Amino acid sequence: MYIVLVDFLNDMERLKSKSKVTFHINSPGGEVFAGISIYNRMKEFKGIVSTVVDGLAASAASIIAQGGTKGHRKVCNGSLTMIHGASSFMFGRYNANELKESIAQLNAIDKSLAEVYANCTGLDQEKVRNMISKTTWMSAQDAVDNGFADEITDMGQPVTMSINKDRSIMIVNGIPMSVKGFMDIPDYIQVCEEVTTGKQPDVIENIQTGGEKHMTLEELMKQDPELVDQIRNAAIQSVQTDTQQAVSAAVTDELNRLKSIDEIAGKIADKALVEKAKYGEARMSAADLALEVLKSQNDIGQAFLNNMKEDIQNSGTKGIAPVPNSNLTAEEQARKDIMDGAALIAGIASEVK
Repeated sequence: MYIVLVDFLNDMERLKSKSKVTFHINSPGGEVFAGISIYNRMKEFKGIVSTVVDGLAASAASIIAQGGTKGHRKVCNGSLTMIHGASSFMFGRYNANELKESIAQLNAIDKSLAEVYANCTGLDQEKVRNMISKTTWMSAQDAVDNGFADEITDMGQPVTMSINKDRSIMIVNGIPMSVKGFMDIPDYIQVCEEVTTGKQPDVIENIQTGGEKHMTLEELMKQDPELVDQIRNAAIQSVQTDTQQAVSAAVTDELNRLKSIDEIAGKIADKALVEKAKYGEARMSAADLALEVLKSQNDIGQAFLNNMKEDIQNSGTKGIAPVPNSNLTAEEQARKDIMDGAALIAGIASEVK
């Protein structure tokens, strides 16, 4: 149902010295670097490594299928192998440069995938890159013809494969798998009734155990309770780790937001607005706060000018001429101004002397 990478690599470490190891694959894939890590570890094995695609080897799982020793990569009749280019889930705000960096990373991953597939299949890298760019689904025979497998095998049970109506979940050998986002899924796959995502099947099907019969979950718990506990604990640990990482990232983002606001808060007179930006219902970034301050200052300045204009209009001073400060005639006032100026000059001269 799932693989915890660290635990899986640890299991592989204990098996690397064996003379023969067989990997049975029935997976829609997952994180590309996890698939590459498993593939590289498989290549370190001392003995013969066999890979068997029991049902589906899609995306990163198709990389693992290439980890088998040449001549020992097998696909069951009725199985599917799918290769495609790397993709990423993005949520948030990104500028052009950040998007260019993401595109460069995806192109680099595609180049690495093409090299792995080309080395294992003998195909030209350009052809492989064309195959992954448009998403390529291969039947068992297609996989052999294109060099992604060495032979078609029969494990004694037919491969069963169906898909739900919205084509988001495939049920392969009884195991529901998310294929949401996959492109060009073959139309010939039978459509089944809706499947509840995450529902655990009553029977763990298609587990190859050296000829042993398939076990129900209850039988597995009775026979190997430690294994069931390991699986349960690994799942809990994985969820806890993801949760802790998400919480840590959220706390760091919030601290950075508050720190950025504090750096400009001293220059903002409206302390209520600062508190609202920090802890209000609609919290703001420092950039949003600065924009609100500019808008507020503009509103205050405009209001001041409007009030000043209104005061002038309502003051009653319009049309009033200036009134002389004395009863002197203009000629008398001019003579007085000359005399006052002369006295001022005489006084200054006397002080200088």
